[in-house]
Amino acid sequence: MKVKIANIYVGNYTVREKIDDEYVKEILESLKLDGQWNPIIVRPKGDGSYELIAGHYRLQAAKELGWIEIEATVKDVSDEDADFLSLKTNIIRKSMDEIEEARVIKKIMDKYELTQKKIAEKIGRSPQWVSARLSLVLRVTEKVQDALSSGVISADHVNLISTISEEKYKAWEAKQNLFLDFIIKNEWTRNEARSQLKNFLNDTLYTIGYQGRNSSEFIEILKNNKIKILVDVRHSAKSERKPAFSKDILKRELERNKIAYQHFPELGIPFLIQAPYKEGKLSLDCLKQWYSWNIENNIDFPNFIKSLKNSGRPVLMCMERYAKKMRDQKYACHRDILTNKILNFTTIDPLLKFENRIDL
Repeated sequence: MKVKIANIYVGNYTVREKIDDEYVKEILESLKLDGQWNPIIVRPKGDGSYELIAGHYRLQAAKELGWIEIEATVKDVSDEDADFLSLKTNIIRKSMDEIEEARVIKKIMDKYELTQKKIAEKIGRSPQWVSARLSLVLRVTEKVQDALSSGVISADHVNLISTISEEKYKAWEAKQNLFLDFIIKNEWTRNEARSQLKNFLNDTLYTIGYQGRNSSEFIEILKNNKIKILVDVRHSAKSERKPAFSKDILKRELERNKIAYQHFPELGIPFLIQAPYKEGKLSLDCLKQWYSWNIENNIDFPNFIKSLKNSGRPVLMCMERYAKKMRDQKYACHRDILTNKILNFTTIDPLLKFENRIDL
């Protein structure tokens, strides 16, 4: 039937977030040349006016053509059915992008307190399809959603970013937005982004000392903190007082618990320097100067940091219980110097940067 355009109210069932002016022009030309092929869908309001359910572009084009009336299908349906009819029509016509679909589904889901399964039944899609759409808005920031909506990234990118979740990371929103920036700046494909995500999330450097701990307690601490590799930074990896922490025994026990082991004797401090430092004959500042010189001359520091990033969650280990001078420990461990140098390391690749530190 023909309905006067002036009597059609546009509002509650506008699922589109933005109008595509070019698409309106295409429809306008089609209406001008061929007339209206498909009626819009409205429902009666009871006062002689109608509420638009589907056909927003056709109505807008008709208005711009100066039409007085438009062909419409009138359906007397409930609010819930009207919402689903509007959504389903737009999905079938593919007139919404993925993020728009996701936001409308979330809105309807909350409005009517429906399950994902019920939503799927109503719109003729699988529960997996609904879940994939909802993941685009439930688990990512608005900045990520906007990037998808504007076409800067794909839905596959968004699903990858969503793995940086609230359940796993306290600063998940900041992390999601930062990783989005990396994706956009480097123009990463989804597979390229996936390969970089591991390094991006590996941003915390752990340190530990075994003094005052037995082997079982020590390894339990590592497991509780999900350590993937122990980096031994002692000059000598032999411990006469605690043989369980000598290299071969320690490595075997760590690997039995699925923790990798790597020894860097060049990052340790030889006894001839360590002894006077612990006896107070060599100042901490002098030790730092020597240690910086040692790193510059004996270590490929960029590759060392890269190996820490690539190996998973790392912990730097030495003998001293505390990394810093505290309690009954009268001197700092050199792993404190090393950790600070890693955290302050300047690199052109921000993905090689460690941001946080935890002393176990």
